[in-house]
Amino acid sequence: MIRSKSEGMSLIEVLVAFVILSMTMSVILRINATTLRNHQVSADYLTAVQIAHTRLEQMAADKLNSNINEQGSEAGGFSWHYLRQPRPGWVDEKQLTIPLLPVEETITIAWPAPGGEREVSFTRMGLVHGNP
Repeated sequence: MIRSKSEGMSLIEVLVAFVILSMTMSVILRINATTLRNHQVSADYLTAVQIAHTRLEQMAADKLNSNINEQGSEAGGFSWHYLRQPRPGWVDEKQLTIPLLPVEETITIAWPAPGGEREVSFTRMGLVHGNP
């Protein structure tokens, strides 16, 4: 009896192909999960920066107070803390024709994330109206 070469694949060949396919799919799924996690982390940081920018601009409208200490929360679990305090020695007040006080403004944004809480902090210097 003569056997032809087109009998099909053996069970071993099918199992080897299945193992290779499953290993490849495992790597692809891991890459996809990492990409999704990195996207969420960057989206959270972008939201935190937007909150910080908004809060700093809102607080900058108050040019009369050299001491402000406020905190609050935003949607999505983001919390913020704003601190404005005098910064003596930053500007030579004797040479200013308008009574201005140098201040340091710091805002910290914190939010819950997998693996622990994350936070980002920004500091800037500015001038507010001093006592005449």
